[in-house]
Amino acid sequence: MKALILCHKSKQDAGAFDDMLLERGAEVEIRLAFDEGIRDVTPDQHDIVLFMGGPMGVYQKDIFPYLQDEINYLEKRFEKEKPYLGICLGGQLMAAAMGSEVYPGQNGKEIGWHSIQVNQEGGRTCLQHLDASHTPMMQWHGDTFDLPSEANLLASSDLYQNQAIAYGEKILGLQCHPEVTMTNIELWLALGKNELQQAGLTVPVLREQTREHIETLDKARTKFFNEWLDEVL
Repeated sequence: MKALILCHKSKQDAGAFDDMLLERGAEVEIRLAFDEGIRDVTPDQHDIVLFMGGPMGVYQKDIFPYLQDEINYLEKRFEKEKPYLGICLGGQLMAAAMGSEVYPGQNGKEIGWHSIQVNQEGGRTCLQHLDASHTPMMQWHGDTFDLPSEANLLASSDLYQNQAIAYGEKILGLQCHPEVTMTNIELWLALGKNELQQAGLTVPVLREQTREHIETLDKARTKFFNEWLDEVL
């Protein structure tokens, strides 16, 4: 199994997914969007593709032109119905590749540990493990998107309705961050301390909340990601 993880800040943003794929015997390639990019990758080159989060907006393609390359790639991969998991920005890129608008959310930034409510349809999928009844979820985004006409809504939060969407059986986009670990959260804390202040949080508070919730999330993430892999492969 060949897997590609595309990161937008640091390769650390692969979080727990890198090790989980390696444990399943996958050949994992991690790329940085602003360095290697995606332009030379064909849509059927990898069995599994993950696009991770980032601080840029999909609508900032004039500033970050590689985002258009990613949308072009996803359009072709979705045509072939190849497995894809998009996290935060990766989920927003999924929506854009399906023809929907991505824009700053009217409810402000959703940062910190916030639960998501998985709906009835989502409850029949691996997403059930990320429901509020099992674990809170790490959120760090301010953008949202219109639900693509061909996508199904699987989960929502109090602030943003489109928290998880699916296209067919193998393509999934999330706004939340199931991949987060105590290691990569430190990178986010260092780079995002000003955003935290705007959200009424501090670095020590969010670090302590992460310590409090990470074990529960780890158990839920393990079930979620392994079931997703079993379903799509």
